[in-house]
Amino acid sequence: MGWTYNTPDHVANDGPQISTVAIVLTTVSLLVLLLRFYVRGCMLKAMGADDYVLIFTWLAACGFAAVSIVQTRWGLGLKHLGDMPKENVYNFGLIQYIGAPFYISSILGFKMSLLLTYLRFMTKGTARTATIVVIIACVMFHLSFLLVQTNLCQPAAKQWDPRITWGRCLPAVPFYTSMASFTILFDITVMLLPFPVLLRSHIQKRKKVVLLGLLALGTFITIIQIIRIRTVKNLANYLDSASLIMWSTVENNLGIIVVSIPTLGPLFKYYAEKTHKGSTANSTSHPQSLYALKSRCGTKEGSFPLSSGVHQATHVRGPSEGTGSEEFILCDIATITKRTEFTLSTCVKGEPHSVKC
Repeated sequence: MGWTYNTPDHVANDGPQISTVAIVLTTVSLLVLLLRFYVRGCMLKAMGADDYVLIFTWLAACGFAAVSIVQTRWGLGLKHLGDMPKENVYNFGLIQYIGAPFYISSILGFKMSLLLTYLRFMTKGTARTATIVVIIACVMFHLSFLLVQTNLCQPAAKQWDPRITWGRCLPAVPFYTSMASFTILFDITVMLLPFPVLLRSHIQKRKKVVLLGLLALGTFITIIQIIRIRTVKNLANYLDSASLIMWSTVENNLGIIVVSIPTLGPLFKYYAEKTHKGSTANSTSHPQSLYALKSRCGTKEGSFPLSSGVHQATHVRGPSEGTGSEEFILCDIATITKRTEFTLSTCVKGEPHSVKC
């Protein structure tokens, strides 16, 4: 028996490849998500709504991957319509119907996470209002997408039961093309929304370029949506949905990865400095330094006495000491600010029993 039930071994089938892509990408997105939770929860102690939303998003992406893998066993990936066993058609259609809510929920989830991240540093003004408006519009669009998708046919069972010959269905290709177009519009809007604020901010130019570059990674998701539109236009029968489903799996997992990468900055910086200190510890005699990871880059200051009359004070600067909320979000997401001050005191012995410093 071949990969698909009720088919021989020699039948051309992309089902194994679709399953492999789903398993690999879902695993990678989970690993990146766990690293995000480690940085936000353990290192920075700054978990927020944008983090918790991604839990729901990954569960939806995982559900879509699982449904897609099961669907390959019932015919998804078969290259020729004549190879599709008639007894598989019912389960094939039903499983595809079940997978749609998982996909729509996942693409909504990573957009919501990114928008909620924006609200961390857009604390007031037009930018914050615009972000809230985009959040409402994004939720309403995806809910409408879900409602229409699950009721594409009347009765709804006509979408998966070939025995139902009455009723009617909306044209699938125009519907999917229009929904994909609106999704691209929201992807671009979400990606460009924080750029005006960041460009006007007073943060270091290097940090600004890095953060803008990380946000621009969302371009890859837009490219995937364009590819999906091209696959939608080529739909001639229900087996042609294999490419569409595979690219959908790529899209929702890549979305989780893209919105998580900017939060991993403190982890990369920590290990980079640890490696550098380890390589120079035996060859230099620099004063000891303290690297503090505080919740939300807190305002606590510490002074630690060292030997030989040298005192070192390490300050972790909070948002109130910087240039505003833009500096705060960089600290919370990608960097940790460290300032080291040295005071050297020299004591001279004068009169008996007296020391002047």
